[in-house]
Amino acid sequence: MFFEEKRNQFRSFTRRALFLMFFKLLVFIVVGFRLYKIQIKESSKYNTLSNKNSVTLKIIYPTRGIILDRKNNVIANNKISYDLYIVPEEVKNINEVIKKLSLIIEISFKHQKKIVELSNQAKKFEIVKIVEDLNWKQLEIIEANIYSVSGLHLIPRNKRDYPYSEYFSHILGYTGQPNQKDLETPYIKPLRTLDIGRTGIEKYFNEKLIGIPGSREVEINAFGREIREIKKTNSIQGTKIHLSLDVNVQKIIYEELKDFISGSVVVSNVNTGEILGMMSIPLYDPNKIISKPNLEYWNEVINNPLSPLNNRVTQGLYAPGSTFKMIVALAGLEKGIIDRNHSIFCEGKIEYGDRVYHCWKTKGHGEVNLTKGIKESCDCYFYDLAKKIGIDDISIMAKKFGLGESTNIQLPSEKKGLIPNKKWKKNNLNESWFAGETLISAIGQGYVLTTPIQLLLMTSIIANNGRKINLTLLKNNDEFLPREDNSNEILINKKNLKIIKDSMFKVVNEIGGTAYSIRSNPDEYLLSGKTGTSQVKKITLEERESEDFRKKEKAREDKDHSLFVGFMPSNKPKYAISVVIDHGGSGSSTAAPIAKNIFNKIYRLGL
Repeated sequence: MFFEEKRNQFRSFTRRALFLMFFKLLVFIVVGFRLYKIQIKESSKYNTLSNKNSVTLKIIYPTRGIILDRKNNVIANNKISYDLYIVPEEVKNINEVIKKLSLIIEISFKHQKKIVELSNQAKKFEIVKIVEDLNWKQLEIIEANIYSVSGLHLIPRNKRDYPYSEYFSHILGYTGQPNQKDLETPYIKPLRTLDIGRTGIEKYFNEKLIGIPGSREVEINAFGREIREIKKTNSIQGTKIHLSLDVNVQKIIYEELKDFISGSVVVSNVNTGEILGMMSIPLYDPNKIISKPNLEYWNEVINNPLSPLNNRVTQGLYAPGSTFKMIVALAGLEKGIIDRNHSIFCEGKIEYGDRVYHCWKTKGHGEVNLTKGIKESCDCYFYDLAKKIGIDDISIMAKKFGLGESTNIQLPSEKKGLIPNKKWKKNNLNESWFAGETLISAIGQGYVLTTPIQLLLMTSIIANNGRKINLTLLKNNDEFLPREDNSNEILINKKNLKIIKDSMFKVVNEIGGTAYSIRSNPDEYLLSGKTGTSQVKKITLEERESEDFRKKEKAREDKDHSLFVGFMPSNKPKYAISVVIDHGGSGSSTAAPIAKNIFNKIYRLGL
């Protein structure tokens, strides 16, 4: 019986052992098959997932460089702005969350649909922007409710800020998101959502201002969630730029221009080429353009017929009027056609061919030599001179003084203007040059077109006795953007330049000069200059025969443009100015007084 019991126990043990062995074998087969499937059959799939998702590089956007005026006043800065994002994976129902959020802050139904659409298209754990550039009220409401609405994230970013608002609008420009063409630029391509310069200095020095991006090397799982940071390289802020402009000069210019509808002023140091002040009106507020939403203000700006976004200093094209007469006089002197004593008799008009060319002074100036011709701006003197010189030699002289060419100032989209000659007309209009067109060109009308900054350069060269110093918006000796000496002497007789400078002095400081009314206090300084009146509408014979046709009130668009160029002090020039007031009337009555007021205030500032 004992042996029978032992036999039964052994059989029972053997069955259990066999069952256990079978179970282990089954587990081994299942695990082995799974390992085979993962490691061999589907190895390429999991290997790809591992390599693709284990480590990724995230760009750290750099902070844009600040811009300062010549006295280190910050004129373009960065401030923290907050954008609201949502992570679709962190919410159960995106529609419900967006509807709930729209009860807290205003989100249009159209924008709600767009957010939902973008969320459905987003990659794993990719953030979707809901609202950008939150104001303080919105920010306060969201922070109070952020934990009651899942998936929301407030993310700070740097936003451009212009402390002086409109004063520098045409110089600094503004920033905005890159377009498709911008993204083709190598240094912008990896920074797809970083604000870049759209106009002005912001655009011209984009690459310097943007800075160098940093990076974060992070480990993420197959679902896109970040696990840990492996390596971090900090970004480097963009270059700090010192401009030659002075906040105080900008304010002075603004006070002189604020009551006019459109026009411009630009002031420089003739010895360094530094631009001290530049303003074009109408102005615009770059802070309103870069703020969101900005559609109403943007439409107001772009639909304004006066084109506030255009910088009239570098992009405004004007017939220079009588400010061009110095160029014609120099062409005659250099060719030996005239000397300072050459004279004609002006009776108010001159006949040439089958046309009559009128002087602005109906009854004429009488006996006129070169100095008087510039001082009193006698048209007939320059008609007669132009016949002797010819358009091609006038064109050559104009280009020596920077007219018809880019000044290469550090602003985008500068216009070149137009200095015509026979070849230009044949090539562009397929017409021959008429002798009468030379007469019209000699008084700065006809095809001749210049920008205010070109007239400033011309005036600076005259003030500098023929030394051409390229104009710049950068402060000299800027440690971040050093400037090379790029001045040169133009080939011109210094005695002839002295004749022109003496004549410009008399324009302002002698009775009969067209700008005698703006003569300065000789105990402070003396200034020299030249007025210009750019005709925008042809004067009919009937109007000319009317004694008071110049006194009649005209519609603004029919009034002449008012110009003045000048420099001070006369004996040792330091500052030059170019003033153009659109439809401002005569240069003597409008532009010249503006120039005097600005010079007075600059002198008293002691710049």
